[in-house]
Amino acid sequence: MQITYLGHAGFCVETSQSIVVMDPWMSPTGAFDSAWFQFPCNHHLAALVQEKLQDTTKHRYLYISHEHKDHFDLPFLNSLPARDFTLIVPHYRRPAIRELLADYQCNGLIACHDGQEIPIAGGRVTLYLDDSELDRDSAILVTADGHSFLNMNDCKIHDRLPEIRQNAGDIDVFACQFSGATWHPTCYEYSEETYRRISRKKMMSKFEATAKAIEVVEPRMFLPSAGPAVFLDPLLSHLNFEEVNTFPRAPRFLSYLDKRLRRSHQAEIPDIMPGDVVDVATASLVHLAPDRVNEDNYESYMRAYVARYEGFFRARRYVDAPGGSDLVLKRLQGELERKLDAFTLRERIDRILYVGLLDRPRKLLRVDFCSGCVDPVDTIDEKDNYYSMSAPSWEIERVLDGRLSWEDFSLTFRMRLSREPDIYQTLVHGFLIMESEDLNHFCARLLDLEASTERIIVEAQGCRYSVNRFCPHQGADLAQGWIEEDRYLVCARHRWRFDLLDGGQADTSSHTIEAIGLEDS
Repeated sequence: MQITYLGHAGFCVETSQSIVVMDPWMSPTGAFDSAWFQFPCNHHLAALVQEKLQDTTKHRYLYISHEHKDHFDLPFLNSLPARDFTLIVPHYRRPAIRELLADYQCNGLIACHDGQEIPIAGGRVTLYLDDSELDRDSAILVTADGHSFLNMNDCKIHDRLPEIRQNAGDIDVFACQFSGATWHPTCYEYSEETYRRISRKKMMSKFEATAKAIEVVEPRMFLPSAGPAVFLDPLLSHLNFEEVNTFPRAPRFLSYLDKRLRRSHQAEIPDIMPGDVVDVATASLVHLAPDRVNEDNYESYMRAYVARYEGFFRARRYVDAPGGSDLVLKRLQGELERKLDAFTLRERIDRILYVGLLDRPRKLLRVDFCSGCVDPVDTIDEKDNYYSMSAPSWEIERVLDGRLSWEDFSLTFRMRLSREPDIYQTLVHGFLIMESEDLNHFCARLLDLEASTERIIVEAQGCRYSVNRFCPHQGADLAQGWIEEDRYLVCARHRWRFDLLDGGQADTSSHTIEAIGLEDS
């Protein structure tokens, strides 16, 4: 088995009889309305992927993990001239991927359920799904020729890794994400000090969760992948040069792992570049791409990368829609009203949400969840109990025109947000990033979590606590969590921390796991 790194979350796995291409994001126009771009640049490998998918000596498969555009690159898929391959996709409740590929001309499409094994020539693949409404993602395990490769990409199934490891046996190569990919704190109105503090905390939390995943999987080789992206739009390019944010590069992560895993699990962990080739049998790199980016040449590399796209972004010409921003605001009001109508748990939200346009700062929409009303206003009246989000009118228009989903919009990072108090609320987040037709499924999922009565016992500071077994955020199994600072139970998926000394209250949200101290008999 050989694995060629295609950049970002992309891999090409070659066995004696099969080729499996995974999440090839190759388009030179990036993703999320050209907010994200591949780092390092991998556009030159598009021809290699085409060549591999035309290798008639082997059976060929192309796997798409989920619908995020840095994994599901439909323009690139449509550009492939020869399609004598089979698509493998996860079977989510939401049918977006299956519908978008329904008419795609190829050898066929296999939609896999969670844990389903699919035979391929000379081996098998197994998909593991996270279908929790707020998240839809999957991981893939390829087993062939006596070797195995587990690619978890962005999929947050850390709590399931012990079970996967037990069922799969020894895993030779393991790959997963180590950097962030959300709008918090990137797009929030924080002071520089607060922004850096939150960024550093989230970065270190992600590093630790990944280190623990490596300890569970015990691979012979680990491949850091699925990020970070870079940002070539002049509106966003400052993110590439921040000293601390949630998009750390591999060298910083590898330095952390070198110290963290020294006494627990030793594995080969290279700083891979697009075009590098891994020989799984020897757990070694057998080909190194000639062009390599390191900390010494990073800044010059990125400034040249940004400069190459100056003309591209000038040509985009962000201009107001016909009718101007007032029309966009009116259409946005209608969209928010439709969302409210579909939001069965809206009355639980006691905060006001303000949504506006950055180019019309004195025109806002006030969303009152309890009353179900969306009203135009001039100012934010609440001082200590609100959310706010503003974005350029041209970006909002693209959502309203159906060119961007709300989730894709949230990943453009071209908006500004604030909240008082600075506490995450799952329901507000879901309302902002989900389509109206998905909101009731999201609410039903939360109600199912609340209805669960299963509890577990955990220990901290020599005391035993009874807590809810499943995380109220997205249902992760807290039995696979860990204790920090002798008081916090940490969720393995999203690293939420629940304070056992404060009744199980989350330290950054309003959720609780209802921790009860137990007296030893």
